[in-house]
Amino acid sequence: MPIDHDQEDAEQVAIAARVVLGLLRLQTLQSDTVPFRDLPFVLLAAAEERHRQGDYGAERMLCDWADMLRDWEG
Repeated sequence: MPIDHDQEDAEQVAIAARVVLGLLRLQTLQSDTVPFRDLPFVLLAAAEERHRQGDYGAERMLCDWADMLRDWEG
């Protein structure tokens, strides 16, 4: 059976989005749970876990988003 790369990409985006939305939910339910300066590191830890699970697209997105957050700090 051929690999459907569009479907695979959509799944990777959904995985990465779930991680970020989970963090957003946690921040909303318990304010100041993760300080802003720590968010990039939390995303990088989540990226590492996605890598272990074989979700390389989600890993790349989470790393990119961590970089973006670090840029916003400066």
